[in-house]
Amino acid sequence: MGGDVKWERSNDLPCTIEDVVGLIGIQVIRNTNTQMHCRCPFCNDRKAHLNVRKDKDVFRCNRCGKGGGVLHLYAFVHEVTLNTAYEELCRIYQGGEMNRAVREVKRKKCLVIASPELPIATSETRNNTYSNLLSLLSLSATHRESLLRRGLSGEDIDALGYRTTPAVRAKKIVTEQLERGCDLKGVSGFYCDKETGRWMMDVQGSGIMLPIRSCAGEIESIQVRLDKVYDSKFYTFTSVDKYCGATAIGCPHFVGVKEGMESVYLTEGVMKSDIAHCISEYLGQPRGFVGLTGVTKYSHFERVLHELQALGVKRINLAYDMDALENANVREAKERIISMGIDAGFDMIPLSWNATYKGVDDLFVSMLQNKLKA
Repeated sequence: MGGDVKWERSNDLPCTIEDVVGLIGIQVIRNTNTQMHCRCPFCNDRKAHLNVRKDKDVFRCNRCGKGGGVLHLYAFVHEVTLNTAYEELCRIYQGGEMNRAVREVKRKKCLVIASPELPIATSETRNNTYSNLLSLLSLSATHRESLLRRGLSGEDIDALGYRTTPAVRAKKIVTEQLERGCDLKGVSGFYCDKETGRWMMDVQGSGIMLPIRSCAGEIESIQVRLDKVYDSKFYTFTSVDKYCGATAIGCPHFVGVKEGMESVYLTEGVMKSDIAHCISEYLGQPRGFVGLTGVTKYSHFERVLHELQALGVKRINLAYDMDALENANVREAKERIISMGIDAGFDMIPLSWNATYKGVDDLFVSMLQNKLKA
């Protein structure tokens, strides 16, 4: 768009970015006083990665990186220059009654109203629904083989409850859940088809379903490890952008953590925690692990601190991936986690090891291999 005049947030513009979002027909998932979370029209995402700042008249997709101001949004969608975008918006928003009428027709035709989001179901309901869901699914041979290569035994895999996302049986599985008396309302990953009134499950790609468990062993949420990665290897089961859907439940994952333990390990991820715990048992030194679903999940860590205090834990061994040595964001997150733990009265012990092994799970697998060779 070389040679275009540069209008960003300017009094020359006849409309706001919120007007253009409505004019174009971008689906708004959440709308607050200052910003909107929308489905990106450029990369066809399903999780509201497009962030529109109403207070600054700018937008950016956190998935594909597309961004700019009011004119850029209109120009990118319609594949015109910024000059043309400015001229067309002026005709629409500063024209006579006919243009205003056309504008209103376009808005009514294009704007997709965000579907009602249900409040999150109770932990008891979620545990029952997810437990029944996993009992109706199986694990593919390919996924089982990949988990065996990661160091888990067949017994471990079965006990952990890992399953393959349903490819063609999703509707039948939902029906079976309802027949079992499962309550799907407010459970992330389930929604109601607005046209038929039928309950559905929102599966966003093939992968391994990983139960996220509370300290009591109840399934609070499900994380999916995708087979094919676009922008992230993992996503948390959600139906936030669906009619009568529910937002993803982000929470820490506990495995092998028991009352009376003096120390636990804190690391990144559900699968990493599960593998490290299982391997620690093979080594004859069972360890309790807590996995955060992201290195910056500070609110989740606050919950971890409260629960560990109630269990009498005194020490937290911080076992973040060794890329903290090179990744400034991970390093900063690690330092903040340590500070939070110390403030809560815990002994915070940052661990390090040979960087050949990225994660603590890789380290433990190597230790087991060495033990078996000895």
